[in-house]
Amino acid sequence: MQRGAPRRHRGGMDEIGFEGWARAVSPRLVRLATLLTGEPHEGADVVQDVLLACYRSWPRISRLEHVDAYAAKMVVNRHLATARSRGRRTRRETLAAVPEAHPGPEHRIADRDALTRALATLGEKQRTIVLLRHVEGLSDAHIAAALGCSVSTVRSQSSRALAHLRAALTSGSPT
Repeated sequence: MQRGAPRRHRGGMDEIGFEGWARAVSPRLVRLATLLTGEPHEGADVVQDVLLACYRSWPRISRLEHVDAYAAKMVVNRHLATARSRGRRTRRETLAAVPEAHPGPEHRIADRDALTRALATLGEKQRTIVLLRHVEGLSDAHIAAALGCSVSTVRSQSSRALAHLRAALTSGSPT
């Protein structure tokens, strides 16, 4: 085999395919993991674990219809497993440290801080659904697949979460 030439896997995908996919999806996965964990370094660790697992199973995973949604599900599951193994912790308010794709003007900082505090008051499942839908742009069907629940559960939990966020942001203090 020629040096630098892509190696073929039995599924027909090559290592270049994984590397290109990983480069493209990593920023979104890190953003999601950071929002879930509340800690940038912890989020990056979760994504590294997920990417390693994806690499090891790439011939199988690459054949899936929605590889990105599958990886997002892996991030959520890895986060939940880590949180369970550490026991219940107090939520950190370091969500504000999440890097923005396009930083906004200074006047948006107060709004962002209020939203971060309001998101921290949601339950784990509702917060995950809101983040997957509104930050990652996943459809209800993809979120349901990622969380292992029905589409109607995603919709009802999303509706409740958004109502809670609206109330918290309108009143000025999250409940």
